[in-house]
Amino acid sequence: RCRRGHRRRRRRDDCARCRAYMAALFVNPHVFVDCVDGERFRGAARRLAGSSRRGTTLASSCGYHTTSHALFMGKKPKITCTRCKSTFKRTSGALSTVCNRCKTLPAAAGDALEGGDVDGVVLGFHSPGVQGVDVGDSEYESSRLSAALAGVAGGGAGKKKKKSKKRAPAVNAKSDPACLEILADLDKKTRLIDRDSGEEALKVCVETLRAAKVVAVDCEGVMMSRTGPVTVLQCATREVIFLIDVQSLGSSAFGTRGSGCIRDVLESPDVLKLMFDCRMDSDALFHQFDVRLENVLDVQLLDVAARRALGKMIDRVPGIAKCTGTHLTGAETAVADDLKVRVKKLYSVEESTLWATRPFTDDVRRYAALDVWLLIRLHTKMVFDLRDDTDDWLARTFKASAKRVLEFRELDVAMSQGVFTEESTVAPAF
Repeated sequence: RCRRGHRRRRRRDDCARCRAYMAALFVNPHVFVDCVDGERFRGAARRLAGSSRRGTTLASSCGYHTTSHALFMGKKPKITCTRCKSTFKRTSGALSTVCNRCKTLPAAAGDALEGGDVDGVVLGFHSPGVQGVDVGDSEYESSRLSAALAGVAGGGAGKKKKKSKKRAPAVNAKSDPACLEILADLDKKTRLIDRDSGEEALKVCVETLRAAKVVAVDCEGVMMSRTGPVTVLQCATREVIFLIDVQSLGSSAFGTRGSGCIRDVLESPDVLKLMFDCRMDSDALFHQFDVRLENVLDVQLLDVAARRALGKMIDRVPGIAKCTGTHLTGAETAVADDLKVRVKKLYSVEESTLWATRPFTDDVRRYAALDVWLLIRLHTKMVFDLRDDTDDWLARTFKASAKRVLEFRELDVAMSQGVFTEESTVAPAF
C-alpha cells in the first residue's frame, strides 16, 4: 500500500503501519469521510500536534468533524483518553481511545451518540441531544466526565479486581480458646523432678514410663553435645510429662544398669522411644552417662517416610516446626510457634545458658514440655497416615532410626550443637 520496505512477518505483504490504518478504517469508516487519503491525513495531523511519537493522540483538521483519535503503531503505545485526558496503554488488538475507567462510568443525560460507541472508539458526530457541541470537544468531555463521576462513588464502579487468595486467619496463641486449652493441658500434665522432690518421685516416673510402652524423649543443655552438659531430660506419655533436672540430680538421675531406673527404660527393647533427630541426644547421653539408647523411632524420619509413601520426592530432613505445620492442627502449630519465638529471644539474651538457669520460667517449662508432647501427637498422626502401608515404610524407618542412634556417637570428632554439615541434612535413602 505505502510502497515502503519492511521485514516480512507471518506471510503479510503490508506493513504494521498500513494494517493499523486499515483496521481503524474498517471499524469506523466515517472517521476518514470527506478527508484526503489516509497518508496525507496522518501527516497533517502529526504536524498539527507537533509530535511524531508513536501513540500520540492526534487531532483531525477535517472541517466535517473535530474528533481525536490515536495512531496505533508499535507495541502498546500510550494513548490519551478522549474523555478524562489521562494516558493509558492500549491492549493488543483494541482500537479504543477511551480508558477502562471511563468505559465503566454511566453516560450523562442526553449524551447518547448517534452512531454508538464501537469498541470504545468515539465517533465524530454531533450529538443530537446537545446542539452545537461536538463530542470531541475537550470542554464538553470534561463536563460530561464530571457529571458521571458525581453519580459514582469512588469513580471505579464495575471495575474488575483480581481475586486475592483466601488465607486462613492467623491464630493468636494468647487469646484463642483452643490454644489456651493446650497450654492449660501442658501445665496440668507437667511434673518437675529435681533434688527437692526426692527419690520417690523418680520411682513413680520410672514405673509410669515402663507401663506406657511408648515414651517421647528429648534432652536440653548448654551447647549440648558429648562435651556440652545435658541439664534437662524430658520424658512423656499420653497422660503425663516428666521434666527431670539432670543438672541438680547428676548421674543419679539415670541410676545404675539393672536397678530399675531411667537408664533401664531408655535401654529397654520393650519400650518404644520417640525422638526427633536423635543423633545429638544419643551422642551426649552415651559419652556423658553411658546410656545406650535402644528401640528408638526417629519422628523426623517418620515424616520423611509418610511423605514418600504419598509419592513425594524428599531429599532434605524437615525441622519440627515444618512437621507440626504439616501434620497437626492450627492451634497446636500456633502454640509451638509462639513458645519457640519467645524462648529463642531468651537464648539470645542469656547467651545459651538458658537451660542451666534455675528456677524455670513458665515459658521455658512449657517449651520443654511441648517438645515431647508434640512427639506423641506427631507419632499418632503419622502412624494413622501409614495405616494402609504396603511398602513397609514403618519397618524401614525403624532400621534407619537404629543407624541414626549410632551416627554421631561413633564419630572420632565431637559434633557441636547447631553446627551440621551438608551431608547431615540430607534425608537418608531407606
